[in-house]
Amino acid sequence: MKAFYEKIPNKDDVSFLARKISVQNFDAPLHFHPEYELTLILCGNGKRFVGDSVENFDYGDLVLLGSNLPHFWRTDKALQEKNTISEAIVVQFSTDFVNNILEKLPECKLIISMLNLAKSGIKFSDSLTILFEKLITENGTKRLLLLIEILEKLSQSTNYQTLASKNFNIKPDDSENERMRKILEFTLDNFQNEITIREMADLANLTVPSFCRYFKSRTRKTFIDYLNEIRVSHARKLLINSELGISQIGLECGFQNLSNFHRIFKNQVGITPLAYRKHF
Repeated sequence: MKAFYEKIPNKDDVSFLARKISVQNFDAPLHFHPEYELTLILCGNGKRFVGDSVENFDYGDLVLLGSNLPHFWRTDKALQEKNTISEAIVVQFSTDFVNNILEKLPECKLIISMLNLAKSGIKFSDSLTILFEKLITENGTKRLLLLIEILEKLSQSTNYQTLASKNFNIKPDDSENERMRKILEFTLDNFQNEITIREMADLANLTVPSFCRYFKSRTRKTFIDYLNEIRVSHARKLLINSELGISQIGLECGFQNLSNFHRIFKNQVGITPLAYRKHF
């Protein structure tokens, strides 16, 4: 499925949109829009896709997206089965708002620099939940000033990382988005089963060597590393939230033998599965 264009409704009485989203699961398809977007996760966890970046998200995840950057959030499969609620605060503002208001104010110089960097997506580690909660309840100029305050605090932050790689070409209708989406969706739906490189190469309509180069150039990691990250992420949740034995959890997450599960888990987390369970 290609990234689709999302039309953000305009409102005459406000210069930007800010709302709390409460849904059973984050399951919107890959999409893009010309508006900038700030997304703060209040409840839920899973995988976040921004351009060619694929990472885990959890409570407090705060991301700024530039104009026309393909993205979507997907709730973890275990939470989907529990029918829990996922919540986020989403703020969207147009390029006209940036060009006609923020760029006209010399005090917003740092903000503009940050927004230029946001073309690749930016993840912040700052905790601004209180300001976001207040933003969706205020009206008038107080609301506008709160948004500028949030943007100013983020522009001064040193706790951030860019998401999409420098090689990522932002073309919302690019066929590469469709190919990458198929790869990621298949992996998320089937990581508990055995998945071969040959199988993935066939899915992407590439040779095995070409697929390996393609995936690494788009995600900055090998497909096996990506697959193991998903499996270990799921294992961590099962270790905390289930009473399954360690070996059973390994099998549930797609690892073919216990020693392989222990080795990969310890390499990623720093401790063994049993120590992780005892710690939590």
